[in-house]
Amino acid sequence: MDESGFGGCQETVTYLGKVTISGTQFLSGCTESAVVGLWDMKSSSVAPDDSVASSNAVLEIRPFQVRLHHLDGRGEATVAMDTFQVARIAYCTADHEVSPNVFAWIYRQINDDLTFQMDCHAVECESKLVAKKLAHSMMEAFKKTFHSMRSDGRIHKSGSSDEFPEDSSTPDDG
Repeated sequence: MDESGFGGCQETVTYLGKVTISGTQFLSGCTESAVVGLWDMKSSSVAPDDSVASSNAVLEIRPFQVRLHHLDGRGEATVAMDTFQVARIAYCTADHEVSPNVFAWIYRQINDDLTFQMDCHAVECESKLVAKKLAHSMMEAFKKTFHSMRSDGRIHKSGSSDEFPEDSSTPDDG
């Protein structure tokens, strides 16, 4: 990875879907029930002898923006793409009991009537290492986004210090 600046990360994944969740405080384990539900839907919708290519999307994590490029049945890119602003991502994790290969994030979706909802999105990666790499890339995207927003005056240190600590360490899950 380039030490001078975070340029982004791109991985081929299987998009498990999204679930609207409630709550505004997101702590370790907060995505677990949503991920289990998405995992169960995936497991029940695929026949055991199904040989369709398992990867159906490319997840691209960049500073300020996350893109989910959907692929067709042949693994070719389609015009369908979901875009997520990093500043609206409330939480992400690659730590799920249902599978260590799952990476999930909670996104604050703003509706047409200006209300918002919290959606948990999840992808299955080819390995636990890839899921952890995506989580690390998201952390780097957070850092770059919030540093830029603070420099631009869009957020102020006093109002965000509790929500976005400068310390890059993560709390123990145990």
